[in-house]
Amino acid sequence: MNLVSLATKTNASELLIVDDSTAIRMLLKEIIALGNIKKKIIEADNGVDAVKLFQQYKPDLIILDIFMPRADGLQVLQAMSKINKRAKIIITTASENIKFAEQSKNHYRISGVLLKPFTKQYALQIINQVMNQPW
Repeated sequence: MNLVSLATKTNASELLIVDDSTAIRMLLKEIIALGNIKKKIIEADNGVDAVKLFQQYKPDLIILDIFMPRADGLQVLQAMSKINKRAKIIITTASENIKFAEQSKNHYRISGVLLKPFTKQYALQIINQVMNQPW
């Protein structure tokens, strides 16, 4: 299921949200809107569609769940790194998987980690930190 919605401006850069949970995708879109982040939001609920959308839209920011159907986050990271090494990627995972997330940061170009469950304030803080990082 591929969903594309416009956050604010049509000329805004793209942000790809990848999570098999509709509730998490909706929450992240709400947080992005509350933070007045002007990006076109693209959504995928599985890793295979995420890679296809990444190739098609070339988003500059990706929020990627690690554990998903059809292709997990690590497989998606491998594919994305072959397409565009400059994209900023925030991985999301449950707090009990923090060790796994930190190990992933050492093998892939990951700009940030967003631990679930998260508050709106915490998520916005991580997103803004990553967006403000130099390439």
